[in-house]
Amino acid sequence: MDSEVVSSFFCKEASCNAANETCLTGSQSICDDFLHIIDELNVLLGQFQFPSTVECIYNPTIYARHTFEMYVRKYCNTKKPIMYFGMNPGPWGMSQTGVPFGEVNSVRDWLGIQGPVGKPPKEISARPVKGFDCTRTEVSGKRFWGLFKDICVVPDKFFETSFVYNYIPQQWMKNNGCNVTPGDLKTQQMENLFNICDRVLIKVLELYEVKTIVAIGKFCETRAQKAIKKYMSGSPVQILYMPHPSPRAVNNNNWDQKAIACLKNQNLLQFYQ
Repeated sequence: MDSEVVSSFFCKEASCNAANETCLTGSQSICDDFLHIIDELNVLLGQFQFPSTVECIYNPTIYARHTFEMYVRKYCNTKKPIMYFGMNPGPWGMSQTGVPFGEVNSVRDWLGIQGPVGKPPKEISARPVKGFDCTRTEVSGKRFWGLFKDICVVPDKFFETSFVYNYIPQQWMKNNGCNVTPGDLKTQQMENLFNICDRVLIKVLELYEVKTIVAIGKFCETRAQKAIKKYMSGSPVQILYMPHPSPRAVNNNNWDQKAIACLKNQNLLQFYQ
């Protein structure tokens, strides 16, 4: 259902002086390897037969490739011991900006990423892709990046040790724009897709030499546990749980407090202060 991926962001000397585009020539290999993994994943996802519940798919790693690659090349260009593991893009976050938990203001004003965003092959009027012109706020992204802005002050402090990766790079919807998450579907419907995404997760863990996965939400905790057990049995990779910042979660108005407590209890706060 997705079109062929053609990379739009190459860090050439002529473009290295452009706003928000950092030339990282000494770190290109790991970025290119990661982007190649994502391209392979997108090819496999394009061959997957989704349940009839999923009637429309947005994949911002394709139509928002420019800013997605900016995120990868600017911040995911070294080995990282800590991965924050999300589920999939939100309609007013990564689906607009190409960046995980990509609430527009956080991505533009704190992460320093902005650029052209294209359109998915099929766009639903109730879920328009306006890129950085989107005026809607994604609460999950605002909470997530807002927390680390408060703790780290500058994004480089977070990315010294950490990065964010989504299990599936797609947003799924019904034709009326109603969101469908992987957790909404039965495991038997998703088994083949899980096999694809689990293996890709392992490739990303190995590429970045991740030691700790912070699973954001129960779905991601379960997928990380099953992937590690199946493909990296005996691995020292640690899986920790952090509540999801979504306002849909029950009693989640104090997510910041819960997340900070989580970081403290798991001895992670030290990496960001």
